[in-house]
Amino acid sequence: MATSNTSAPSPRIFVVDDDTDIRAIVVSALGALSDNIEEFADGASVLSACENGLPAVMVLDVMMPGMDGNQVCKKLRDIPGGEYVQIIMLTARDSLQDKIDSLDGGADDYLTKPFNYQELAARVKALLRVHELSHKLIEKNSELESAKEKIVAQQRQLAVVELAGAAAHELGQPLSAILLNCHLLGKLSPEEKDYKSALAAVVSDAKKMSQIVESMKTANAERKSSYHGKNNILNLSDEDS
Repeated sequence: MATSNTSAPSPRIFVVDDDTDIRAIVVSALGALSDNIEEFADGASVLSACENGLPAVMVLDVMMPGMDGNQVCKKLRDIPGGEYVQIIMLTARDSLQDKIDSLDGGADDYLTKPFNYQELAARVKALLRVHELSHKLIEKNSELESAKEKIVAQQRQLAVVELAGAAAHELGQPLSAILLNCHLLGKLSPEEKDYKSALAAVVSDAKKMSQIVESMKTANAERKSSYHGKNNILNLSDEDS
């Protein structure tokens, strides 16, 4: 039997730097990690591309004309799903404050120029793992939420069945009695003694049904009674069965 050779798509990586040579160096360093690497020379163009599809990792230069890397980073985080893009900043600035500014602005990692090829590749590889784990967590949370919704729907349906069973059980007897007495009333004369007895029975059973309906409004879903074997209905009595 033939086996499938399909594999997971190569992770999308964006390289953003106004220096053509730097972009070429970064792409070369990351070539073993992905064959889906896109280059951008400025912040506006990469943000425009992100509107149509987000990368897993963005290698972002800080010092660029127009919109700098820190500004790009902040704007990217405002795009739906942009919070999951892993961003590593590349810059010649190596002061502590520069690093703090980038990390506070939403960057996930920071590497100064000139950088070691292997170190850059290792850092991006680690960010790719973080991105993959984040998406797996999102998928699991979605599955759990879906399962939770199904359980809630099942519980609601069960509650409806139990309430309907309780209604049929509790209201069935007085309702049958009312129908029987109404039949008798149609055959009797108002002057007859049995007429008044039947009428009183109708009134009594109607009051009983009214009380049962009121008890349903405050029924405790935890109090159940066994009904017809394994079936349960809500217990509407004052005491547990």
